[in-house]
Amino acid sequence: MSALFFAVLSEAKPWITKLQAKPISHLGKFRIFQKENHYIIISGTGKLSAALAVSEFAHILSKPDRNQMKIWNLGIAGSNSSELSLGDFLWIHKITDAGTKRDFYPDRIEKSKFTKETTLTTFDRPITKNENSDRFLFLSQEELKGIQLIDMEGSGFFEAASLYFPLENISLGKLVSDHLEGTFCKAETVESMMAEKMEGLFDEWTSPLPWTGIDSIETFDWPLVESFIQNLRLTETMKHDLKKSIRFFRLRNPNTSLPFPEESLKIHLKSKSDLKEFFEQWRESLHV
Repeated sequence: MSALFFAVLSEAKPWITKLQAKPISHLGKFRIFQKENHYIIISGTGKLSAALAVSEFAHILSKPDRNQMKIWNLGIAGSNSSELSLGDFLWIHKITDAGTKRDFYPDRIEKSKFTKETTLTTFDRPITKNENSDRFLFLSQEELKGIQLIDMEGSGFFEAASLYFPLENISLGKLVSDHLEGTFCKAETVESMMAEKMEGLFDEWTSPLPWTGIDSIETFDWPLVESFIQNLRLTETMKHDLKKSIRFFRLRNPNTSLPFPEESLKIHLKSKSDLKEFFEQWRESLHV
Protein backbone atom coordinates (compact mmCIF):
# COMPACT_ATOMS: atom_id res chain seq x y z
CA MET A 1 0.00 0.00 0.00
CA SER A 2 1.34 3.42 -0.89
CA ALA A 3 0.24 7.04 -1.04
CA LEU A 4 1.90 9.89 -2.88
CA PHE A 5 1.24 13.58 -2.21
CA PHE A 6 1.89 16.38 -4.69
CA ALA A 7 1.19 20.10 -4.46
CA VAL A 8 0.04 20.59 -8.06
CA LEU A 9 -1.30 18.56 -10.96
CA SER A 10 1.76 19.08 -13.18
CA GLU A 11 3.88 17.23 -10.61
CA ALA A 12 1.33 14.43 -10.25
CA LYS A 13 0.23 13.95 -13.86
CA PRO A 14 3.03 11.57 -15.00
CA TRP A 15 2.38 9.36 -11.97
CA ILE A 16 -1.39 9.32 -12.49
CA THR A 17 -0.85 8.31 -16.11
CA LYS A 18 1.71 5.64 -15.28
CA LEU A 19 -0.43 4.17 -12.49
CA GLN A 20 -3.63 4.48 -14.58
CA ALA A 21 -5.27 5.82 -11.45
CA LYS A 22 -8.84 7.10 -11.40
CA PRO A 23 -10.36 9.80 -9.20
CA ILE A 24 -12.32 8.45 -6.25
CA SER A 25 -15.66 9.81 -5.10
CA HIS A 26 -15.53 11.11 -1.54
CA LEU A 27 -16.92 13.96 0.52
CA GLY A 28 -13.63 15.77 1.01
CA LYS A 29 -12.00 18.78 -0.59
CA PHE A 30 -8.88 17.26 -2.14
CA ARG A 31 -8.45 15.29 -5.35
CA ILE A 32 -7.56 11.66 -4.65
CA PHE A 33 -6.71 9.17 -7.39
CA GLN A 34 -6.58 5.42 -6.83
CA LYS A 35 -5.48 2.21 -8.54
CA GLU A 36 -5.91 -0.87 -6.35
CA ASN A 37 -4.09 -0.10 -3.07
CA HIS A 38 -2.06 2.86 -4.40
CA TYR A 39 -3.19 6.48 -4.02
CA ILE A 40 -2.14 9.85 -5.43
CA ILE A 41 -3.31 13.01 -3.65
CA ILE A 42 -3.07 16.62 -4.87
CA SER A 43 -3.04 19.07 -1.98
CA GLY A 44 -2.54 22.48 -3.52
CA THR A 45 0.34 24.76 -2.55
CA GLY A 46 1.32 25.68 0.99
CA LYS A 47 2.02 23.77 4.18
CA LEU A 48 -1.51 24.22 5.55
CA SER A 49 -3.05 22.71 2.43
CA ALA A 50 -0.54 19.84 2.59
CA ALA A 51 -1.39 19.14 6.23
CA LEU A 52 -5.14 19.22 5.59
CA ALA A 53 -4.79 16.88 2.63
CA VAL A 54 -2.87 14.37 4.75
CA SER A 55 -5.51 14.54 7.47
CA GLU A 56 -8.36 14.08 5.02
CA PHE A 57 -6.68 11.11 3.38
CA ALA A 58 -5.81 9.49 6.71
CA HIS A 59 -9.44 9.58 7.77
CA ILE A 60 -10.60 7.48 4.84
CA LEU A 61 -8.26 4.67 5.99
CA SER A 62 -8.50 2.22 8.85
CA LYS A 63 -5.76 2.28 11.49
CA PRO A 64 -4.29 -1.07 10.30
CA ASP A 65 -4.13 0.31 6.75
CA ARG A 66 -2.32 3.43 7.99
CA ASN A 67 0.32 1.27 9.66
CA GLN A 68 1.03 -0.51 6.37
CA MET A 69 0.88 2.56 4.14
CA LYS A 70 4.04 3.91 2.53
CA ILE A 71 3.49 7.66 2.37
CA TRP A 72 5.61 9.96 0.24
CA ASN A 73 5.66 13.63 -0.68
CA LEU A 74 7.39 14.44 -3.98
CA GLY A 75 7.62 17.72 -5.81
CA ILE A 76 9.76 20.55 -7.08
CA ALA A 77 11.96 22.76 -4.93
CA GLY A 78 14.17 25.77 -5.43
CA SER A 79 17.87 25.33 -4.73
CA ASN A 80 20.23 27.75 -3.05
CA SER A 81 23.20 25.56 -3.96
CA SER A 82 25.17 26.07 -7.18
CA GLU A 83 26.37 22.47 -6.81
CA LEU A 84 22.87 21.18 -7.59
CA SER A 85 21.69 21.15 -11.20
CA LEU A 86 18.19 21.56 -12.57
CA GLY A 87 16.50 18.18 -12.58
CA ASP A 88 18.57 16.72 -9.72
CA PHE A 89 16.51 14.55 -7.39
CA LEU A 90 17.32 14.36 -3.68
CA TRP A 91 15.82 12.63 -0.67
CA ILE A 92 15.22 14.82 2.38
CA HIS A 93 16.62 13.80 5.76
CA LYS A 94 15.82 17.02 7.64
CA ILE A 95 13.08 19.64 7.25
CA THR A 96 13.13 23.05 8.90
CA ASP A 97 9.99 25.14 9.09
CA ALA A 98 11.18 28.71 8.49
CA GLY A 99 8.22 30.18 10.36
CA THR A 100 8.24 28.09 13.53
CA LYS A 101 11.96 27.11 13.44
CA ARG A 102 10.94 23.52 14.16
CA ASP A 103 12.98 20.67 12.72
CA PHE A 104 11.61 17.36 11.44
CA TYR A 105 13.48 14.22 10.45
CA PRO A 106 12.03 12.10 7.64
CA ASP A 107 13.09 8.52 7.07
CA ARG A 108 16.31 8.08 5.12
CA ILE A 109 15.82 6.05 1.96
CA GLU A 110 18.63 3.51 2.16
CA LYS A 111 17.93 1.43 -0.95
CA SER A 112 17.14 3.71 -3.86
CA LYS A 113 18.41 4.34 -7.36
CA PHE A 114 18.71 7.95 -6.22
CA THR A 115 21.37 8.26 -3.54
CA LYS A 116 21.68 12.02 -2.99
CA GLU A 117 20.06 13.53 0.08
CA THR A 118 19.94 16.98 1.63
CA THR A 119 17.99 19.33 3.89
CA LEU A 120 14.79 21.20 3.07
CA THR A 121 13.46 24.50 4.42
CA THR A 122 9.73 25.21 4.12
CA PHE A 123 8.65 28.83 3.75
CA ASP A 124 5.18 30.39 3.68
CA ARG A 125 5.95 32.30 0.47
CA PRO A 126 8.01 31.68 -2.69
CA ILE A 127 11.62 32.79 -2.17
CA THR A 128 14.02 34.55 -4.52
CA LYS A 129 17.55 35.92 -4.58
CA ASN A 130 16.41 38.55 -7.10
CA GLU A 131 15.81 41.91 -5.41
CA ASN A 132 13.64 43.12 -8.31
CA SER A 133 10.93 40.47 -8.01
CA ASP A 134 7.61 41.65 -6.55
CA ARG A 135 5.86 38.24 -6.46
CA PHE A 136 8.47 36.48 -4.30
CA LEU A 137 9.96 37.13 -0.89
CA PHE A 138 13.53 38.38 -1.32
CA LEU A 139 16.20 36.91 0.93
CA SER A 140 19.83 37.99 0.96
CA GLN A 141 22.75 35.61 0.65
CA GLU A 142 23.32 35.99 4.38
CA GLU A 143 19.69 35.04 5.13
CA LEU A 144 19.98 32.05 2.80
CA LYS A 145 23.22 30.82 4.37
CA GLY A 146 23.00 27.12 5.21
CA ILE A 147 19.77 26.60 3.27
CA GLN A 148 19.89 23.93 0.55
CA LEU A 149 16.40 23.35 -0.88
CA ILE A 150 13.25 25.43 -0.44
CA ASP A 151 9.60 24.48 -0.79
CA MET A 152 6.20 25.48 0.65
CA GLU A 153 4.72 22.12 1.68
CA GLY A 154 7.33 19.87 3.30
CA SER A 155 6.97 20.74 6.98
CA GLY A 156 3.17 20.78 6.83
CA PHE A 157 3.07 17.43 5.10
CA PHE A 158 5.50 15.78 7.48
CA GLU A 159 4.08 17.18 10.70
CA ALA A 160 0.58 16.03 9.77
CA ALA A 161 1.70 12.67 8.38
CA SER A 162 3.60 11.87 11.58
CA LEU A 163 0.34 12.15 13.54
CA TYR A 164 -1.37 9.43 11.50
CA PHE A 165 1.35 7.19 10.05
CA PRO A 166 4.43 5.49 11.51
CA LEU A 167 7.46 7.73 11.19
CA GLU A 168 9.46 5.13 9.31
CA ASN A 169 6.75 4.96 6.59
CA ILE A 170 7.13 8.64 5.65
CA SER A 171 9.59 9.97 3.06
CA LEU A 172 10.10 13.17 1.09
CA GLY A 173 11.95 13.68 -2.17
CA LYS A 174 12.45 16.92 -4.09
CA LEU A 175 13.45 17.74 -7.65
CA VAL A 176 15.47 20.89 -8.29
CA SER A 177 13.40 23.17 -10.52
CA ASP A 178 15.19 26.52 -10.19
CA HIS A 179 17.91 28.45 -8.40
CA LEU A 180 15.64 31.06 -6.81
CA GLU A 181 15.63 33.38 -9.82
CA GLY A 182 12.14 34.63 -8.95
CA THR A 183 10.16 33.04 -11.79
CA PHE A 184 7.51 30.33 -11.73
CA CYS A 185 8.21 27.10 -13.62
CA LYS A 186 5.93 26.34 -16.54
CA ALA A 187 3.59 23.41 -15.97
CA GLU A 188 4.88 21.52 -18.98
CA THR A 189 8.47 21.87 -17.73
CA VAL A 190 7.55 20.51 -14.30
CA GLU A 191 5.64 17.63 -15.88
CA SER A 192 8.58 16.73 -18.13
CA MET A 193 11.12 16.84 -15.31
CA MET A 194 8.93 14.74 -13.04
CA ALA A 195 8.23 12.19 -15.76
CA GLU A 196 11.95 11.66 -16.28
CA LYS A 197 12.63 10.95 -12.60
CA MET A 198 9.46 8.89 -12.17
CA GLU A 199 10.91 6.06 -14.25
CA GLY A 200 13.48 5.38 -11.55
CA LEU A 201 11.11 5.88 -8.61
CA PHE A 202 7.89 4.15 -9.57
CA ASP A 203 8.88 0.62 -8.56
CA GLU A 204 10.36 1.89 -5.29
CA TRP A 205 7.10 3.64 -4.42
CA THR A 206 4.82 0.71 -5.26
CA SER A 207 6.93 -1.93 -3.48
CA PRO A 208 5.77 -3.03 0.01
CA LEU A 209 7.38 -1.67 3.14
CA PRO A 210 10.06 -4.14 4.29
CA TRP A 211 9.30 -3.60 7.99
CA THR A 212 5.50 -3.73 7.97
CA GLY A 213 4.29 -5.07 11.28
CA ILE A 214 7.67 -4.74 13.06
CA ASP A 215 7.49 -2.83 16.36
CA SER A 216 9.39 -4.29 19.28
CA ILE A 217 10.17 -1.07 21.14
CA GLU A 218 7.14 -1.40 23.42
CA THR A 219 8.68 -4.49 25.00
CA PHE A 220 12.40 -3.74 24.98
CA ASP A 221 13.15 -0.03 24.63
CA TRP A 222 10.20 1.92 25.96
CA PRO A 223 10.35 0.55 29.54
CA LEU A 224 13.94 1.82 29.77
CA VAL A 225 12.89 5.19 28.39
CA GLU A 226 10.00 5.49 30.84
CA SER A 227 12.40 4.86 33.71
CA PHE A 228 14.76 7.56 32.42
CA ILE A 229 12.04 10.21 31.91
CA GLN A 230 9.95 9.50 35.01
CA ASN A 231 11.07 12.72 36.74
CA LEU A 232 10.89 14.84 33.59
CA ARG A 233 7.74 16.75 32.80
CA LEU A 234 7.37 15.64 29.20
CA THR A 235 4.03 16.33 27.59
CA GLU A 236 2.09 13.51 25.94
CA THR A 237 2.98 15.00 22.57
CA MET A 238 6.67 14.96 23.45
CA LYS A 239 6.42 11.31 24.53
CA HIS A 240 4.63 10.50 21.29
CA ASP A 241 7.38 12.18 19.23
CA LEU A 242 10.11 10.50 21.28
CA LYS A 243 8.61 7.06 20.73
CA LYS A 244 8.55 7.66 16.96
CA SER A 245 12.21 8.69 17.01
CA ILE A 246 13.12 5.59 19.01
CA ARG A 247 11.28 3.40 16.54
CA PHE A 248 13.20 5.10 13.72
CA PHE A 249 16.51 4.43 15.50
CA ARG A 250 15.68 0.80 16.26
CA LEU A 251 14.72 -0.02 12.69
CA ARG A 252 18.02 1.38 11.48
CA ASN A 253 20.09 -0.05 14.35
CA PRO A 254 18.51 -3.35 15.46
CA ASN A 255 21.53 -4.48 17.51
CA THR A 256 22.75 -1.17 18.95
CA SER A 257 22.08 0.09 22.46
CA LEU A 258 19.63 2.96 22.57
CA PRO A 259 21.46 6.30 23.11
CA PHE A 260 20.45 8.24 26.23
CA PRO A 261 21.54 11.71 27.33
CA GLU A 262 23.91 11.92 30.27
CA GLU A 263 21.97 11.39 33.50
CA SER A 264 23.75 14.35 35.09
CA LEU A 265 22.26 16.74 32.53
CA LYS A 266 18.80 16.31 34.02
CA ILE A 267 19.65 18.31 37.15
CA HIS A 268 20.27 21.41 35.00
CA LEU A 269 16.76 21.47 33.54
CA LYS A 270 15.37 24.52 35.30
CA SER A 271 12.88 25.79 32.74
CA LYS A 272 10.61 24.68 29.89
CA SER A 273 13.13 25.98 27.37
CA ASP A 274 15.88 23.90 29.02
CA LEU A 275 13.68 20.80 28.82
CA LYS A 276 12.77 21.50 25.20
CA GLU A 277 16.43 21.87 24.18
CA PHE A 278 17.37 18.69 26.08
CA PHE A 279 14.50 16.82 24.42
CA GLU A 280 15.31 18.01 20.87
CA GLN A 281 18.99 17.13 21.25
CA TRP A 282 18.06 13.66 22.40
CA ARG A 283 15.70 13.15 19.46
CA GLU A 284 18.35 14.43 17.05
CA SER A 285 20.83 11.84 18.37
CA LEU A 286 18.32 9.13 17.45
CA HIS A 287 18.29 10.26 13.82
CA VAL A 288 22.06 10.29 13.18
